Amino acid sequence: MTRFGESVADALAAADRWNTPSAFGDRALLDRLGELFDAPEGRTLVTGGVRSFATAWSGRTRTAVVELPSFSEIPEILAAAGPVRRAPWRRLPEIVGELTEPTTVWLTNPARNPDGRSLDERQLDALAALAGAGHQVVLNQVYRWFVEPGPVPEGIWTVTSLAKMCGGGSRLGWAVMPAVEPPEASLRACAPGTVWQRAWAGFLNRRVVADLRSACIEPTVDARRAFETATAGLLGWEFHGDGLSLALECPTPEAASGRHPGARTEGELLALLAEAGVSASPGAAFAMPTASVRLAFSGVAVAQARDAAERIARLVDRAGPCLRPCPDGL
Repeated sequence: MTRFGESVADALAAADRWNTPSAFGDRALLDRLGELFDAPEGRTLVTGGVRSFATAWSGRTRTAVVELPSFSEIPEILAAAGPVRRAPWRRLPEIVGELTEPTTVWLTNPARNPDGRSLDERQLDALAALAGAGHQVVLNQVYRWFVEPGPVPEGIWTVTSLAKMCGGGSRLGWAVMPAVEPPEASLRACAPGTVWQRAWAGFLNRRVVADLRSACIEPTVDARRAFETATAGLLGWEFHGDGLSLALECPTPEAASGRHPGARTEGELLALLAEAGVSASPGAAFAMPTASVRLAFSGVAVAQARDAAERIARLVDRAGPCLRPCPDGL
């Protein structure tokens, strides 16, 4: 906090503090993003975060196709300017391929919320083909801090932010364009002011990033892994993916067909978890295709994660097989 305060003071003392940022962003910040995060010169555009970018992007194409499941605010933002269709990853190429006009395709990769899954090479190749056919493909990399994002195919946009490492109030991010070209006016308008950009440029360095990873990212990863290990031993569960969250599915009474006497609706399951002392989010908040819940491990200690696993194991033992890891292939 002391270092950030000093950076703000230095930014306010600069003679050009109230100048409009350049088209791509403040030069000092762009240099720092390139140094620390390999943000490419001439293709990096400073933004106020992922939601700010989505707002500026909205309307760039008439139609958008957004992954399912995903964070609910993105399709809401894009829907302000035109129709939005939702689809699981496996169906995206098929649905977009049926559209005759350029379309926005929005996905989260790597370690998407809520299930922590990442695209495989075959899926990335399919997205590259869509971009090559003239569609606008955007990869939201806001969870890149939890797992190496890997190479991005040509023709695809990426956008990320510091929100998951520094907090949602940081309101600072950047997009990487597929080619070197002047950004459109709407995209330029989503950048924060010069003082804010300059303050972050002065604040961020390799030591600060390492400290932020150590304080915010690594404990979250350790807690999630501790939960996975504990449930593997207690329940035989296996999870795939990375990041700060994972998803559990509960068979509905209709799907169970009497085979699972412990089957619950999503609301009933959330109540059971709360009664057991486990906090969870409804899968419906992420448009999960089945009755499900999300567990998030931000701010959770390893001991708490293990305790949550034990509480859930006791719940399953008492209420029947009302929970299981969500299947692959969503």
